[in-house]
Amino acid sequence: MKIRIFKFVIAVILTSGAFSGKASAKTENSYLVLSTLALHFENFDERNAFTPGIGWEYSPSRKLGWHAGTLSDSFGYQSYYGGLVYATRPMVFSRVRFLVGASVVHKQFKKNGDPETKLLPFPAVELKLSKRSVLNVSGSPAVDFGNQRNNAVVFFQYKLDLM
Repeated sequence: MKIRIFKFVIAVILTSGAFSGKASAKTENSYLVLSTLALHFENFDERNAFTPGIGWEYSPSRKLGWHAGTLSDSFGYQSYYGGLVYATRPMVFSRVRFLVGASVVHKQFKKNGDPETKLLPFPAVELKLSKRSVLNVSGSPAVDFGNQRNNAVVFFQYKLDLM
């Protein structure tokens, strides 16, 4: 039941973003997001590096935005994410932005484990490749606290401004 509700919320966010994301005069706020790679620093041979996925991100500079989508996680489970994001103003010849936020992620975190839903930080650096394409480099550090243990990972997402 939780999965159905989560899928419905993601579908509503993606649809509303596609139709309303370009309402402002500034066009570089909404992106089709294509998830591509997840490079893990430990147990790399037990995980998939290619993590195909699709989503939508609305991230106006110096304002609160959001992102949502789905992807095949590093164990092959079809995972879902959604959350809030804040993007800095463009820097370094208007080619670099930093993003920070939080995401609710439903995925398989452990090999042969059950899928879990967690609230995770979302730090990223955005590198503008061309007028309409951007590369996001994100990730999470290794955490070993209490009974929480996760592997350090770097994620790559290709973002395309379609409008």
